[in-house]
Amino acid sequence: MEKSTFIQTYLFTFVFCLTVTVLLILSINKGLKRYFENLSQDKEIAKFFVKLTNIIIFLGGIGAALKSSYNIGDTSNWLTLIWDSAGQAQESLGRLFMTLIVLAITFFILHLVAKRVNK
Repeated sequence: MEKSTFIQTYLFTFVFCLTVTVLLILSINKGLKRYFENLSQDKEIAKFFVKLTNIIIFLGGIGAALKSSYNIGDTSNWLTLIWDSAGQAQESLGRLFMTLIVLAITFFILHLVAKRVNK
């Protein structure tokens, strides 16, 4: 197989992972904004934390999307190429999942602390 095939597949998978990350950020942005506005009672602080959370999610997704473990040796074929591409997408989605779990647990703890302080 030609090296350009691997580069094209890597770039396609990278764009796919990046698109999933951006769509995830867009889908939770409204809820994050409302959550932080309710938690902090200040729009500027809420805006800062929404941006910070978006950066964390974006860096988590792009960091895994950049990972490359493609087999480009003599034994490579279309099956190994597809397998490597799926592994790259799996790594990105797994990293996004872990990032969201950590953020959800952190936000839940913040919510409980804020609720207890306001009593």
